[in-house]
Amino acid sequence: MNLTNILIYILILSGFLFVVLLAVLKYIQRRNQQNGNAEIYKAYADYIGSGKSKRIKQYNQFLQESYHAYMRVPLLKQYILRIRKQLQSIHSYDEFSMRRETMKIVFATIGIVAAFILALLLMNKDMTFMFMIALTALVMNGMLIDTFVNRVENRLLHQLKSVMDDVRHSYQQHGMIEEALHDASEASGHEATLHARKVYEILVSSEPEKLLQNYYQAAPNRFLKAFAGISYLVKEFGDKVVEEGSLYLSNMNKLTNEINLELLKRTRLGYMLKGLTVISIAPILFTKPIELWAKNNFPIMEQFYDSKFGFFFKILIFAVILLSYVLLKKLQDQQEGTYQAKVRKILWEQKLLEIRVTEWIVNRFMPQKRTTARFRMHTLIKDANAGIPLEWHYLHRLLLAIALFVTMLFSFITMHSITIHNILQAPTQSATMFGELSAEDLQKARETTALDTHILQQLEGISPEMMQDRIMELVNENEDIAANSSLFLTTVERIEAKMSTLQSEYFKWYELVIAIIAGYIGYQIPWWILLFQKRVRYIDMQNEVDQFHTIIAMLSEIDRISVDIILEWMERFSTIFREPLHKAVLDFESGAERALEQLKQDAPFVPLSRTIDKLILSVERIPIREAFDDLENERNYNFEKRKQDYERMIETKSEWGRIIGFAPMTVLTFIYLVLPFIYMSFEQMSAYYEQLNKL
Repeated sequence: MNLTNILIYILILSGFLFVVLLAVLKYIQRRNQQNGNAEIYKAYADYIGSGKSKRIKQYNQFLQESYHAYMRVPLLKQYILRIRKQLQSIHSYDEFSMRRETMKIVFATIGIVAAFILALLLMNKDMTFMFMIALTALVMNGMLIDTFVNRVENRLLHQLKSVMDDVRHSYQQHGMIEEALHDASEASGHEATLHARKVYEILVSSEPEKLLQNYYQAAPNRFLKAFAGISYLVKEFGDKVVEEGSLYLSNMNKLTNEINLELLKRTRLGYMLKGLTVISIAPILFTKPIELWAKNNFPIMEQFYDSKFGFFFKILIFAVILLSYVLLKKLQDQQEGTYQAKVRKILWEQKLLEIRVTEWIVNRFMPQKRTTARFRMHTLIKDANAGIPLEWHYLHRLLLAIALFVTMLFSFITMHSITIHNILQAPTQSATMFGELSAEDLQKARETTALDTHILQQLEGISPEMMQDRIMELVNENEDIAANSSLFLTTVERIEAKMSTLQSEYFKWYELVIAIIAGYIGYQIPWWILLFQKRVRYIDMQNEVDQFHTIIAMLSEIDRISVDIILEWMERFSTIFREPLHKAVLDFESGAERALEQLKQDAPFVPLSRTIDKLILSVERIPIREAFDDLENERNYNFEKRKQDYERMIETKSEWGRIIGFAPMTVLTFIYLVLPFIYMSFEQMSAYYEQLNKL
């Protein structure tokens, strides 16, 4: 059979297989139509291919298939679910979009971190350096995830602004909120379309209040919550004409101004702090090149970098890098509600406290019941919205204290071990050596170390009074050294110095004190974090009160509105003050003023207390509209005050960001390069003076 016939048979077989596969495809499509799955497959096909090029279609399909495949891998599954959880609120109503955005972030973060680790591993395979690489990779991973998620959030805010402009335009045409939302959802960007469509579905549903409550829990920012709440109020109670025109359009205009202010704040803050995180992490790349350069050009520097001081400075530099990253992350954090309590499935604290010994130890550190210290700590946890019991807080403090204490002990023991190893194993170099050691000089240095180690091993158990005589006896056994008096004295002095160093390398009392101080600092860190969270949470509390004012401004214009209805709406739109508001709603029937007074005590926030005072006046004394007649002026004042606060905050954060961002590079340059040169220069000068004195 010749080649032509073979090709003909292959062509016929290929054509036959093509027809068979086409028939199978048609059969599957027909069966899907009969089973009701045709719309799902069509939606998927439209999503990855409609209006897109072939490359984009293949790329989207690859992301969807990768998501399905990687979810079967245990470790990758947890990583994907972690990123998906952060994007859940933005893409919660479009599974294809959520999977696509999730896999984009997964591939980007894994690719960048893997390339970073590979590049560093090619530079050096030292265990300490590899440990630093591993921790740095974790830091970079968190940084990249936050960067990509913040980018999606910023895109959503820009699109939300466009959606609200479309809603305003359509509402002015039709005068119907449902039609305005429907038209806007068809004209806006993808992420904002999902939320506009969801608000529209809430308004036209048979159970709008229930769906609104669910959406309010899932909305990614306060602007979408306010947008949904204002739209629902207009649908429920109708619009009203006030001095500024339509009440709905007036509040939409104020909400748009809030979005513009938030976008300006994010843009300016992002510009001021741009690249500082990378600058703070970058010194980890230069530690090993600096060390190799110094060792190759100044061999005596190897003694410093391989000593316990070199190890200590490595740990110090990495600690500064890690601390700088954490502080910069706090400065760059623009997410609202960051410090709300998180629900976890695995409560490891509860399992630890079930152990009697652990519970007994924790109780010993906790303040006694019915004491001022215990009440203050309870109040701090509540104000910081930590959402954890008091026992868990002290468990965290004890565990962190123990971790830092053990880490410091291990570091000191490691430093002593490094010094002992260098004395017994490292090549012994002269202080006057410059440039790279030749093979012959390196061999002589190793032979010198072997001789010194052999003698040092024979000095164990010798009393200090007999030490010098015994060293001279052992050195004198070497005929080559004994024949040269100058070499003999140099060798004896060198071995005496090594023996003195070995005898001083033990765990000292002040190292224990330093470890205890480090443990105490670790014990205080969770408390400091609570104080920081309490301060940052003030902004979220003020934003929520401003949102209450928006709702009250609309409800106060409605005839026959009552205080209990306003309280119910405040509870629906609350997040931080939900618990005290819920309690006030339940207790309102048994006594309105008493319930409101209790609300002031349960939520001791001054702006909210002023609002509650006006509600108390509205119970029986004056109408609600008169009680809140100055609400518009107060809202305008708070808006202007927030603008000034944002400007001061941006300036403060930018100044601290530059200091913190460049701190690791400064520490690396001074501590790891300049300071070793100064130290070794003094060592060499001392060696030269000793040699000159011997002439």
